[in-house]
Amino acid sequence: MKFNPTIFERLLFPLHKRAYRQIQDALDAIDKKHPGQLQRVLADFKESAHSDTQTATWRPGKAGDFVYPTLDIAIFFDKSADYKLSTLHKSTDYKIAISYDEKSPAKYTGSHLQLGFYRGNVLNAFIVPLEYLLGFNEQAILREGSYQLYSHTILSQDNREFISKRMEPPGVSAACNSLRGQQDYQKNALTYVGITKRTWQERYRQHCRDSERGSNLRFHRALRGEFCHIGCIEHIVERAGLTQRQALEIEETEVEKRSLHSLHLNGLNMIPGGYAGLKCIHEYAKRTGYSVTGEVTADNIESVLVDVQKHQLNQHFNSNEAEKVNAEIARLWAEDMNFRINAMTGQQNRFSFRQIQAARIWHACGWAKEKIFEYLKRLDSKGIGMDQLQRLLKGETYASIPDVLI
Repeated sequence: MKFNPTIFERLLFPLHKRAYRQIQDALDAIDKKHPGQLQRVLADFKESAHSDTQTATWRPGKAGDFVYPTLDIAIFFDKSADYKLSTLHKSTDYKIAISYDEKSPAKYTGSHLQLGFYRGNVLNAFIVPLEYLLGFNEQAILREGSYQLYSHTILSQDNREFISKRMEPPGVSAACNSLRGQQDYQKNALTYVGITKRTWQERYRQHCRDSERGSNLRFHRALRGEFCHIGCIEHIVERAGLTQRQALEIEETEVEKRSLHSLHLNGLNMIPGGYAGLKCIHEYAKRTGYSVTGEVTADNIESVLVDVQKHQLNQHFNSNEAEKVNAEIARLWAEDMNFRINAMTGQQNRFSFRQIQAARIWHACGWAKEKIFEYLKRLDSKGIGMDQLQRLLKGETYASIPDVLI
């Protein structure tokens, strides 16, 4: 079984060549001790590679009849140093831990490579499914124009103990199990999911530029530290080598299950992903009178959303400057808006503000009324009816509450 440095550098970034040799030596030793099992790691990934990360994909058979071979690699750089991605390949001040195990379906979390280093006081962690680095779908990943599904999670410094466990584990298996414990992790972290046909690094740099320019999108605000004092930023290549259709379909499901803020309070995606997100952009632009020029794609959708949001805010608040808008939203929330919402939603059979905003977003992306209604009931225990939802979506009720993304 060969470790592929070209794919590693395509999905992440270059490391010192010595690290690649150490990993290959370890793989050779595992292959010798457990012949054929690493090939099974690749075979077990085939179905997962074309589905979202939240859908379990098991082999047929009874749970007790088989186990999954699992390989985890962790690379940790010295905590006392301050690293940059552009110079990381020069450093040999790292430790590599490699663990092979065979797990029952109930304990199986996949095989991953995890890399971590500190930039200042912030832990930067990087994760990729190990199968890609062992040759899975190599041609598709290297093909020009193929897509990646990526996620970024942000953990507050208030969770220092949670962070330290990720960098100082008793063994790599414990580190990766903790890392992939999504249900527990999502309670502690802010999460954003996206797709790109460039690389996640290029896409992330664009996110950072938008954040520095004062974008009011939740992910960009999170990068500015508005929601927490950042202790850890985690970058995950969830899927790679996807076609555009595969990427859009998986992203739509992934965002809905993990990071859509109107469904998940810790989510940083303000609109649904995939085809639903593209539809949402056009619908919101039409409703606010904003003219979208050119094609909306996975790599420019956020810039278009920033522009549509600025247009919306300018209509409602006569300003699209971030500081003025934030101050005006805070004033309206404290005075006018809060009064109107309380007056109109205070009764048990009225929508809450969160339901109003969520219903408008979901309707704009083309969700069926029945689906919207079911999700709204999960958000709040108020005794609402389908007839009320229909009037809301037609604009017959709650018209005084601004239709903006905040």
